[in-house]
Amino acid sequence: MELHISFLPLLSVLGLLLYKYLIYPVIFSPLSKVPAAHWSCRFCSIWIYWLKWTNQENRTVHDKHMKLGPSLLLGPKLLSINTFDDGVKKIYQGGFPKPAFYFNGFAIYNTENIFTFEDNALHSARKRMISNTFSKSFVTSSPVARAATRDVLFGRYLPIIRKASSEDKPVEVLGMNYAYSMDTFVQFQFGRSLGSNLLEDHKERKLYLDGFFAPYPFLFWQYYFPKLANFLRRIGIYLIPRSVDTKFAAAEDWNLQKCDSAQQLLASSEPIHSDDQPVIFQQALQSMSEPDGSKSAYPQRMQIASDMFAHSSAAFETSGNTETYLFYEMCRNPEWQTKLREELRGIKLPQQDDLKRKIEVDDFAEPKDIDALPVLHAIIMETLRLWPAVPGGQPRVVPKICSLGGYSDIPAGTIVQSYAYILHRTPEVFPDPFQWKPQRWLDASPDELANMKRWFWAFSSGPRMCIGSNFAYYSMKYLVAAVYAHFTTSIHARGDMDLLDFYLAGPKGHRLELKFHPAPYTGDISA
Repeated sequence: MELHISFLPLLSVLGLLLYKYLIYPVIFSPLSKVPAAHWSCRFCSIWIYWLKWTNQENRTVHDKHMKLGPSLLLGPKLLSINTFDDGVKKIYQGGFPKPAFYFNGFAIYNTENIFTFEDNALHSARKRMISNTFSKSFVTSSPVARAATRDVLFGRYLPIIRKASSEDKPVEVLGMNYAYSMDTFVQFQFGRSLGSNLLEDHKERKLYLDGFFAPYPFLFWQYYFPKLANFLRRIGIYLIPRSVDTKFAAAEDWNLQKCDSAQQLLASSEPIHSDDQPVIFQQALQSMSEPDGSKSAYPQRMQIASDMFAHSSAAFETSGNTETYLFYEMCRNPEWQTKLREELRGIKLPQQDDLKRKIEVDDFAEPKDIDALPVLHAIIMETLRLWPAVPGGQPRVVPKICSLGGYSDIPAGTIVQSYAYILHRTPEVFPDPFQWKPQRWLDASPDELANMKRWFWAFSSGPRMCIGSNFAYYSMKYLVAAVYAHFTTSIHARGDMDLLDFYLAGPKGHRLELKFHPAPYTGDISA
């Protein structure tokens, strides 16, 4: 009897554990009704972590959704939802807060920024400080944005490809497009005098890009197990090598120097030309300073710098990947090069020849004229659909008990997420979803077009969608229009162009070399 009694506490503990981790998840939990992507998902998260570790998550979860329906259990408290009205709309337009994943992956200087805030109120306050500078009306009317297009696109990018074309040499366009997108945005962000020149200064390009991409092979630990990585680091075991910290710190220092220089420029009494204003930085500095502070005051230096890094890194990586995939598809579908060139007939897009003359801001088409081109817009939309730069799950936290994806009583604290990769490959919305078909955006009925736009998720949606989408469209449209007004493109060599299976993604092979061939110019200005 004594032996039996002594086992009662152990049996009680075992019983509680059995109930919590087996009986409750399988029978009593509201999530027990949701189809599990794998039998182990009801008890532990090892299956989804294995997919993340082996870079199989987006494709595998897509296949499971196509077989099992719009709602999937990926872990004991993790749901994937692939439906709009009862999913994306409720979660993202409903303002579900972000989990710690975003701080783990995207905090710069170990400081929160506009992308990482878990609390929606804090995010909204920060967004209100700066959102007007990212509005479509502001971007398209900005002399700084227009000057950046003049300087970077017509002054650097086109001369590089024109020279390569005249010498019949290939151009590696992934790095070029990263550099173009970075230079264009940083000039808008910090002004012309403080802009970057990654297109022409290969030392600067290497410093920044090597630093920015250094953590990528180790993001699994940074995103999902940062406490473990930090603990092991303290005892001399480095899941993330120390060299990664050194390289990334160089990119952080580069950004901080830009911020400090912009602050000094604004604090000086020197006049600043209208197209040289540090637009984004100035708005952040003014909004985050005391109303009665002096011009030399520089409060919240690291918060501003963290925001600036988040803005520029998002701008160059996502746009650069999209531009590269667009060139790739245009090479594989040359009939769309012809269609676009016909549409560009009469549009002012000069081909810069820096040996003859300097391009001025009045020498090329207004943003409204570029934005109104339906073929150009369809080509970009279809590239963003098929090759989303952020294909991975966008996790949010259920704030209170709710229904989602056809299931009720989803508990508060459950992590829910949708994937652009999967939403964009839902055949009921996008027929033949694995094919690049710009015509779907041109030939759709009004109802079909409205439905595709609802499910289109390249920039996420709701109050926390990408703040820079308008500038992204602006810079991408000018680039694509200017290139195909003057050149045809063909693939010279490439790496694996399949999309990396991760949260952020570009081509697996990290390389696309194109030949640029002169084409009859259809615009109003000849070089």
